[in-house]
Amino acid sequence: MRLNILFRKWTLFAAAACAALLILAPASASAHAYVVSSQPAANETLDTSPATFEIEFNEPIEAGFHKLEVIGPNGNIVNDGGAGIDPRQPSRLTASLQPNLPEGLYTAKWNVVSGDGHAISGTIPFQIGRGDTNNGLPIHPTTDSGNSFPGWSLVLVRWLFYGGMAGYLGTVVFHAWLLPRLDNAWPERLKRRSRAVLLAGLIAASAGILLSLPQQTANDAGGGWREAFDPELWRQTLVYTTFGEIWKIQLLLLGGWLLWTVFLLRTSRITRPRLLSLAGGLVFGLGLLLSKAFIGHAATAELPGLAITMDFLHLAASLIWLGGVGALAFLLPVATLPAAEDKAHPSGTPQLPLTWRTVRRFSLLAFLMVAILMVSGVYGSLLHVPTLYSFTHTAYGRVLILKIALTLICLLLGAWSFLRGRRAGKPLSAAGVWTEFGTGLVVLVLAAVLANLPTASASPGPATLTKQLDDGTTVMIRIAPNALGTNTFQVSVDGPEGHPRTDVEQVTLQLTSKEMDMGTTEIIFPGSSPTEVRELITMGGRWNVHVHILTKSLNSYDYDTELSVGTP
Repeated sequence: MRLNILFRKWTLFAAAACAALLILAPASASAHAYVVSSQPAANETLDTSPATFEIEFNEPIEAGFHKLEVIGPNGNIVNDGGAGIDPRQPSRLTASLQPNLPEGLYTAKWNVVSGDGHAISGTIPFQIGRGDTNNGLPIHPTTDSGNSFPGWSLVLVRWLFYGGMAGYLGTVVFHAWLLPRLDNAWPERLKRRSRAVLLAGLIAASAGILLSLPQQTANDAGGGWREAFDPELWRQTLVYTTFGEIWKIQLLLLGGWLLWTVFLLRTSRITRPRLLSLAGGLVFGLGLLLSKAFIGHAATAELPGLAITMDFLHLAASLIWLGGVGALAFLLPVATLPAAEDKAHPSGTPQLPLTWRTVRRFSLLAFLMVAILMVSGVYGSLLHVPTLYSFTHTAYGRVLILKIALTLICLLLGAWSFLRGRRAGKPLSAAGVWTEFGTGLVVLVLAAVLANLPTASASPGPATLTKQLDDGTTVMIRIAPNALGTNTFQVSVDGPEGHPRTDVEQVTLQLTSKEMDMGTTEIIFPGSSPTEVRELITMGGRWNVHVHILTKSLNSYDYDTELSVGTP
């Protein structure tokens, strides 16, 4: 009965929290840096040779691994020295150019590392003189922000860390909470298995942390693993990138974690006074998980503190839950109390077998972890997937759908085990527990993929902004492709009966960025027909759209709405 009450309370709590998050939806995060403007501008035709080339990004870029080369008509690099970041404006990358450049077509090729630790690159074309056409140039600057799936090494290194942490945290929680009693009576097989899982988890997670330095260096340098062990490139990573700063903190935490684990395993006894040792291992492990959140998508959100906290809670809850399942599958079968302990409590009241007392404790823990997963997962989805279109039309959204589906399978398997646990006479299904654990390991692979993909905010898809006015008039604004660059805008104004209004003199849209001062872009639609207007959107992210409708009788309607623009 008590378990049912707790289950209902946690279910209601999770449902209420998810509803609150849906109402108080967070502003979406673009994650990767993107180009705001350049001098010369993309496709600009200049009468004279420029002295410098500058690129302005939407956020500060890392001081290491930046590159800017301007290639002339004959294929030669026309930089006059190397590129650098403006110390007064860390979001600006500049390069001096050779004087008196000849007429022709030029292409600026750039590579930078954005604030979330991901390497991005692109090209910006421009022209000097008017003698050539730009038929060979793209209409807009191109950007490669990592829209393809990450390489196997990125996923493997992250998965090693996740899997190792799950095994370690699960074993700690198993001994600190799930087992009903801690004394000297545990079988030797349980002690050996526990040590083996702790050591395997420590080794795997440590490998994930240590290998992340050369792997990140290879990724930022753009040369693959042949660049991964260059000492000079390591220096750039450690000194000039946020990843390097966090990695040094992770190394300190890893050292403390290793020493604490050695202390934990010094003796074969696992008794209640040693709960402090178990708690120490848990604290170091959670500290490492928290550090990961500072170099991921959450770090570039509009409210980074809240986003980082939610990212940490989501990861910690999932790994503790999965580690607990693994402990039930691998450790519980060899944790058999003496027969006398299974028969009766000291009060004389018959006890449930050890297996079901442990499973019921895990059920309480699982309810708490699932509640945290639901709350933080809904928040993360609202943060990184701004539209239903982006949920189904981006790599990030499709991988997230698969991750959610497999997580639901784990939940169903766990619920089935819980329902069986209410009837202690039935044996624990080893196949079900191992299936749940194996499915969880696949979920961790997908989590590693998501950590290295640009979020769905980069491609929210065509937008339709609909507003019903007080008199029943419906205004519909369509924007395609709704991305950085030239977009097609359409406006239709329908009366209460659903037919187009013929008394509209003019519709005016005024777009202003909600993230930085980009000025105002004004788009004018004459008359009531749903004409198309092509206009340039100079920056991705959130834009305020002020709509002004003027009728032939000089009546007017005004309202504001928000547009989320992609950053390809």
